[in-house]
Amino acid sequence: MSAAASRATRRALSSVLAAAASASASASASSAGGGVAATTTTMMSSHGRGALFATTLRAATAAHHRESSSLRGFASSASASAETSSSPGIFEFRTDVVIPANRNDYLATCYEREYREARVSIHEGAFLGMWTVETGGDLNEITHVYHYRDYDHRDVVRANVKGAKDEEAWACFQADAWPYVKSMKSEIFLPATNALAAGGVAADAHAHLASVVAADAKDNGVFEMRRYQLELGYNPVPKLIEHMSEGLPSKLAADEKKLGTLAWMGYSDLGGLNQFVELWRYDTCEDHMKVRESARGAEAWKACIGKIAPMVQSFDTKLMRLWLP
Repeated sequence: MSAAASRATRRALSSVLAAAASASASASASSAGGGVAATTTTMMSSHGRGALFATTLRAATAAHHRESSSLRGFASSASASAETSSSPGIFEFRTDVVIPANRNDYLATCYEREYREARVSIHEGAFLGMWTVETGGDLNEITHVYHYRDYDHRDVVRANVKGAKDEEAWACFQADAWPYVKSMKSEIFLPATNALAAGGVAADAHAHLASVVAADAKDNGVFEMRRYQLELGYNPVPKLIEHMSEGLPSKLAADEKKLGTLAWMGYSDLGGLNQFVELWRYDTCEDHMKVRESARGAEAWKACIGKIAPMVQSFDTKLMRLWLP
């Protein structure tokens, strides 16, 4: 892709994103006149602002999605690779906070095919996905998740970026995207394998998350990230995992319609310590609320929360959309 074509693509995608945001803001207008206004109002009533944004973008960039079908296969190969690994590995959560006025430019840049191919190639299948915040947090946060076998593997992969065949494309991506970024944060998490096993995730945590991401790339659901900040000390995290393992089966059983999917659980190893994170996937935001309500009737889950609560200093939850699988 030439530099001119790359800039043209980014401008087009940025315009689409701006149009979607503008349509979302004006969606409460009357739909009596029909046309775009009527369509927008209908979309707003049935799916909400986030779905309107995503739907408008996908409709305008259908050709790009067709081109990226080969890229979406990387999650499946990552799953197969993970199944052969004896170590659960480490998960890096890299959070970019972008300048509000340039959020659309940043996302459009990330979406360009040349840069997506470079990301997959350079990171050797470590890249799992990129999420934007729908509600419940900073709307300018973009979270990228990577998986590595261990810290040495991470060092090797990141060192190889300098000599990769896609080095030029990746350098161009950084030059194009980074001016839009206010801050970057990297945290390392370890999978809570016992809690995941109690939740029915028998496969490798990496393989399971990769499969959930690959499925969502087709269905465009919503992810909930639940983050606990525990008190200091060596015991809080092991105790939380123990209690979670005891109560989680009852929470899942209470979700009789199976509206929620446990995607991942883990605890911090670098960054803010004594953090525990849950990642769930739902078809819709409303499904997330239904699962939460059903869990309130699960006695073992309520007992679990009662044991966990005294150790928790803060807790937050936010809904996110998978932007780039």
